Amino acid sequence: MPLAPDDPRPAALLAAFAQQADGRASLRSSARLAVERPANLRIEVQGMLGATLAVLATDGSEYAFFETGSRHFERGPLTRDLLWRIAGLELEPDEIVAVVLGGPRLPPDLALRAAYADDEGGVQVELEGEKGTRRALRFDAAGLLREWIARDPDRAAWTARYDDYADVSGQALAHKVSIDTGSARAVLQLVDVELNPPLPADIFRLDGLAAQSDAEGG
Repeated sequence: MPLAPDDPRPAALLAAFAQQADGRASLRSSARLAVERPANLRIEVQGMLGATLAVLATDGSEYAFFETGSRHFERGPLTRDLLWRIAGLELEPDEIVAVVLGGPRLPPDLALRAAYADDEGGVQVELEGEKGTRRALRFDAAGLLREWIARDPDRAAWTARYDDYADVSGQALAHKVSIDTGSARAVLQLVDVELNPPLPADIFRLDGLAAQSDAEGG
């Protein structure tokens, strides 16, 4: 059901969302995931019994990728298509970081286009920018972000969904994040999460992965 233009809920939800985004700078999880704004990212893909199958690390300017089984190691300048080449996801590292933190920042030119209420008390807010950029945010009745849809004129639309909310340092944080680009889907399940921890810079640097590759004969 469309909301009236003077309904206060969309503005209040967007303000709370923006405040939350500004307050989340880093995250660490025992599921072998660490992120830090703007584009520091480390993901370890694990198999049975916790064995590491692959590691991807970016430090904002370079990346390194290591596959344990094949001992394949590669590194180089960070490019926009990195995650597409490695995982089939048409997102950039800074977008993954923002999604995992539960606070993708809204471009400043976005304006409210429409807002709708559902039968369960949730609200969906639709925003549009001057150059055709669109965002849709779906909040549940408690004001928790459940879905984020990004549409840009020069790329395919993608969706992030948030589930399994639990308290972390006094904030509700989704422990299950699903990303769907149409061509690929990734599900991140977070365990033992720390919000805004101080993270050592070397976990995002590349020397450790290079040493691991050398040690295993890569």
